[in-house]
Amino acid sequence: MDILLQICLIILMLALNRGKLNTYTFLIILQSVSFFSQFLVGYSNEVVELHTVFNMLFICLNLFLIIAPWRFGTLNSTFLKNKKYFFFFKKALYAALLLNMLVNLVILVIVYMYIPDIASFKAESAYLNLYESIPYFANVFRYAYVSQNLGFFAIPIFFYYQGLGEQKKARWALILSSSTLISAFAFYSRALMLTYILIFIAYFLLIKKSLSDEVRTKIWSFMKKVTTVIGVLFILITVVRFSAMDYYGDRIPKTSYIKDPIIYSLVDYTSQSYPNGLKRLEDYNDDKNLGGQDLFRSIYQFLGFFGAISWDGNVADEQISKAYNYDGGAFKGYTAQMVYNFGYIATFLISLCYYIIVKFQLRKRNISIESLFILVLLLIIPLVSIFYSGFGNLYFPLIFVLLIKLTYRFFS
Repeated sequence: MDILLQICLIILMLALNRGKLNTYTFLIILQSVSFFSQFLVGYSNEVVELHTVFNMLFICLNLFLIIAPWRFGTLNSTFLKNKKYFFFFKKALYAALLLNMLVNLVILVIVYMYIPDIASFKAESAYLNLYESIPYFANVFRYAYVSQNLGFFAIPIFFYYQGLGEQKKARWALILSSSTLISAFAFYSRALMLTYILIFIAYFLLIKKSLSDEVRTKIWSFMKKVTTVIGVLFILITVVRFSAMDYYGDRIPKTSYIKDPIIYSLVDYTSQSYPNGLKRLEDYNDDKNLGGQDLFRSIYQFLGFFGAISWDGNVADEQISKAYNYDGGAFKGYTAQMVYNFGYIATFLISLCYYIIVKFQLRKRNISIESLFILVLLLIIPLVSIFYSGFGNLYFPLIFVLLIKLTYRFFS
């Protein structure tokens, strides 16, 4: 039943696209690869009750709402709506990204020196020991974690200057955007590495019509090289991490077609969100509603740090783990994580609002770079939906934009 529903969803979305190669097609391909990979590693869902069918339909509906509006791209041109604000924003952003590059490089060196074991860093949270041994490391680590997505703002700037033929400015924007990539290596975060590459490709497909044929060819060649390099590093991190986990091979189900632990971990990483998300929805009830704690942990932590609210991270972690039946942090996909944080009705309304906002922006065809700063963030949601909801990645960049706007209006 789940296979039939997913195939119907894919056919419907492809029919709406009419064979065009764009961001929308790219998102459909990601979802398809994620969904069908589950059968290589032995996942299976047996429909036994009506509410199971409802949850399958609800997953498909929400995925449709966050993917479908992107079919209204590709954009024809990019322009500056307010040059003065753009340069003010760029100056503040570049300062923040330079700081982030330095901070993340320091963290990378410290982590690789003191915690070279990736499995220890990820599974045992060995980095917590550095909080005690290195003064202020905890605060620096937390800042780097919440600000890691700011580099995505430099991607529209890179493509904007590429379109103008200003190579030096484009290269500088690209270098600064890599602060996010450095953060991924500092945290051994395969998800952030993958997100960076996926956003770069998806954004290129979104604005490629605004670029000349020569620039498109050059960027496409560059992206293939960078993707290959990061892909190799991604696999190396996977091999190092899971080769140190001798017990991981015991987790491979007998029904899996893949028996090698390393290859299994990669396919499982890609595929687990749909079956695990459906399983979590089957177990959901109102008592498990987290009220956003899973998505906005850093905000609660920030407010608690300054005494604005009474919040205990250990208590919150236990509540989250208990709600998810101690699933070990397995990916739950977009819909299940949203439901656990906000409930069914709010999840649908948020997805619907997302659809309306993206569709409204892309209908313009000729769009300001100021709007693209928001769209590049919204791209995160469907791109990472094969893992989790992604909304938790947006709040700090959006707060950054709001603060810059308020500062600009104050001084202008």
